[in-house]
Amino acid sequence: MNEDTLYIEQFLEGKEAGFEILVRKYQDRVLNIVYSLIGKDRESEDIAQEVFLKVYQGLKFFKKHSQFSTWLYRITVNTTYGFLRKRGRFVRDEGAIEGGAAAGEGPRGTLLIKERAAMLRAALEKVPVKFRAAMVLKDIEGLSYSEIAKILRCSIGTVESKIYRARQFLKAELVKEGGEAI
Repeated sequence: MNEDTLYIEQFLEGKEAGFEILVRKYQDRVLNIVYSLIGKDRESEDIAQEVFLKVYQGLKFFKKHSQFSTWLYRITVNTTYGFLRKRGRFVRDEGAIEGGAAAGEGPRGTLLIKERAAMLRAALEKVPVKFRAAMVLKDIEGLSYSEIAKILRCSIGTVESKIYRARQFLKAELVKEGGEAI
């Protein structure tokens, strides 16, 4: 029995602490996925909160033979997609991808990193969300192709195709914006 399953069991036995531990463990990952799909704004945190509310309400239906993280990420992506459908547009925000300078780079290095992060942010937001989700789950969250396939409910080949297409869109946007791919 893995750690997440123990926390789920605690919660199902009436101990709220099990759920609180799961929230603390996964809240940053959920927010990162939401931020990557819609940008960082006030609504991103509302979406993440909605995700955990759905998890709270649905945890009794979770099938323990699958990974909790895969189930959680599926809920995150589906909730974000639902938000995007209701909204009918995408958000741009300068805080979606954080850029930090490596030690010793100084102000010039910091500025360069921030400029590149802003360019990457703008280009990422132009990638169609149906492709962006797969790329975010792979390149930012580090999930395997099979995990992404479960989350997006498609074949591994479709995941590979979506990631390839997302990277092609991203590369084209970066070239268009800055004259070169990062």
